[in-house]
Amino acid sequence: MKWFKKLIGFIIVLIAPICIVGQATMDGPKSIYQSPDGKLYIKSKQPLYLRLTTSPDDGGQSYLLKSQLSVEKNSAAQPFSFEGHGKHTIKHMADHRIPQKNKDLHTFYVYDDGQAPRTKVSVTKAPWVYNGNVNIYGKPVKITLKNTDSSSGVHSAYFSLNSPDFIRYNSLISLDQEMDYTLKFYAIDNVGNQSKERKRLYSLDFTPPTTRHKIIGGHINLKGEDILAPKSKIFLKSSDAKAGVKQIRYRFKGKRGIFKKKSLTMEGLKDGTHSIVYGAEDRVENAEANKTYNFYLDSVPPVVSHSLLGDQYRKGKQLFVSGRTTVELTATDNKAGLRRIRYYLPGKKGKTYMSPFAFPKKNGPLNYSYASSDNVLNVSETVKKSVIVDITAPKMKPEFKGEHYYSRKTHYIRLSTQISLSTTDNLSGVKKMSYVIDPDAAANEISYTKPFRISTEGLHVLAFTAADNVNNGNEQRSITLFVDEKPPGIYTRHSVSPTIQGQDIYPLKSLLYLSATDKESGVKEIYYSINNKKELRYKKPLSFKTRKKYTVKIRAIDHVGNMSKSQAKFEIR
Repeated sequence: MKWFKKLIGFIIVLIAPICIVGQATMDGPKSIYQSPDGKLYIKSKQPLYLRLTTSPDDGGQSYLLKSQLSVEKNSAAQPFSFEGHGKHTIKHMADHRIPQKNKDLHTFYVYDDGQAPRTKVSVTKAPWVYNGNVNIYGKPVKITLKNTDSSSGVHSAYFSLNSPDFIRYNSLISLDQEMDYTLKFYAIDNVGNQSKERKRLYSLDFTPPTTRHKIIGGHINLKGEDILAPKSKIFLKSSDAKAGVKQIRYRFKGKRGIFKKKSLTMEGLKDGTHSIVYGAEDRVENAEANKTYNFYLDSVPPVVSHSLLGDQYRKGKQLFVSGRTTVELTATDNKAGLRRIRYYLPGKKGKTYMSPFAFPKKNGPLNYSYASSDNVLNVSETVKKSVIVDITAPKMKPEFKGEHYYSRKTHYIRLSTQISLSTTDNLSGVKKMSYVIDPDAAANEISYTKPFRISTEGLHVLAFTAADNVNNGNEQRSITLFVDEKPPGIYTRHSVSPTIQGQDIYPLKSLLYLSATDKESGVKEIYYSINNKKELRYKKPLSFKTRKKYTVKIRAIDHVGNMSKSQAKFEIR
């Protein structure tokens, strides 16, 4: 037993100074690191060898240990590595039958470090917004990289700022220019574990948004002044290149508000000068200086004046016009100026007024209307008008009171015959009538007011014309008149010659023929009376069957009443 105890003690002595050796670089962290508290850290998966020495000195003689497999194969020593991150134990395993007096003397701990450091980024307080993958700040900031490692500890940290080259991190990183920044960083622990290179994007935004207004609806700039209409709207739009717009503030109609992308209306504003004050703020508290937009609200539409040019006549509530009448429209506007006048006729589309317009050439009632607009689209109320269009001249014809007969395109009358000019007009009514007797003789035109007579016998020409109240005049018409004051001539003739030469004696059953002639109007009728008996109208020759003396009174009348008388005395034997 003594020899076994000595053997066990010898082994412990041999294992106690075991050194664990790893690969390392001279300027960076080593693969094996011993912390100030004596803990030994080894980079994960680092190949390791065991040496046995009896001296604590770095230069003491040591012996490389081989695994039993290497010895048996007589091969070179093979490295090993610990199996995963964390605390590992190298321990002298004593025979269980021989209790160890102090187990801790035979236990050695090694820490496998397979985890890279972690870096926490912190930024000094400032207005901030995260826009996609960029951190935007509204004032200069300082960045702190806080590196931690739970095992071997942080050896060093590195960063680059808008550069491909990394430098060692020792102090705060300042961002103080309005520009975009790309920050890259990583850290290395004491056994050489390096964290992944990480990247953060930053931008400093010191520029406020830019806001502008847009007028929707009718408006015009006149001599440098913006003129709006009651239906106009104001829309505010702001843009910001980096942080983005947070809100647009405005003051309008005496009230403050935040613009909600709904156009501001003119409701509640009176005609006159007004203004809106507005400005925007971005999401990192950059505020735009207030802008003021002054404008004039023109809520008064144009005033249209209407006049009729030419023929017109009012009868009660009715207004008559001729086909020559035109409508003249004029308009005035108090501010924005006249844009146009539109007028509308039945059955036609509205037209822009350019010059006086005429009515359709058709008799009867007609409605028309018009309205005007100014340059900011204020539209006046539509004015409706009514007229009665009269394009037809009066109808005129002569009438005769007294003797009158028409034949061969000639009117035969007497000196006593009265001539009337009958005129009708179904619309505006007759305004005037006139006539002239024998116009070729340069006679004066006479205004017709009452019936008249022709004062001289013979052939005459009567010309006449008329006009209605809207001056529709018919062309001068003329008729031929003949004033006939001469009676017809009466003639008698027997069917046989007298039985006694030189005496008015005729035989029984002889016939008497009556006739009359008139050079002008012509014979109308012949009447006769035999021996003062009843007067009869002559139709056929007269036959005498009784022997006695006869007196035949004869009366002839022409077509205008001129009458002549005659008689025939004879005897039947």
